[in-house]
Amino acid sequence: MLFRSDRGRTVAIVGATGSGKTTLLHLIAGLVPARAGSVALGTTRIGLVFQEAFLFAESLRYNLTLGADVGQDAIDRALHLAAAAEFVADLGVSLDTELGERGVSLSGGQRQRLALARALAMGSELLLLDDTTSALDPTTEATVLNNLRSLGDNVTTLVVASRPSTIALADEVVFMSDGAVVAAGTHESLLANSNDYRTLISAFEHDRQSSEAAGTH
Repeated sequence: MLFRSDRGRTVAIVGATGSGKTTLLHLIAGLVPARAGSVALGTTRIGLVFQEAFLFAESLRYNLTLGADVGQDAIDRALHLAAAAEFVADLGVSLDTELGERGVSLSGGQRQRLALARALAMGSELLLLDDTTSALDPTTEATVLNNLRSLGDNVTTLVVASRPSTIALADEVVFMSDGAVVAAGTHESLLANSNDYRTLISAFEHDRQSSEAAGTH
């Protein structure tokens, strides 16, 4: 199935485990070749942010810029967009403070937000988020996605998502199964027209409720 998205949109990539979501992002990023068909992009400034965010045993500044000449304003803006500015300030460290081996002192959600801030600081116009916000609480995740949406046509975001509230925030949804895009549209239209999509969203919601119930004991 052909899928096309306009600049500035937030697109949720949705599917069961093994449906090809990560492979699709890798294909778009050019990490794997297309066996058939083609991928056309409107930019070469692509930022792929993995679920397991990698940080270097270097300074906070280096982890945000990878040694590139990035101005302070761009760094501050990236931290704000990634909802990382507040927790960085709470750490009481400067940008030249070393984070330690792979940011071991940071939580998973903090590492994810710094990795996202890095992609933004480097000027990415197409963000590929491979379940990047999975370690964030729903409120922070919504803040991040709304911040990205506020950039308008400057940044397009494709995000692998399994949290129903996240999926509902997207402008469009790409539904994948068995390594192929089987449907695309708004969350509401897919709920109305696809039995498989409704079943998957119900399973996601059940998993969320079960996790929350387990956390109360």
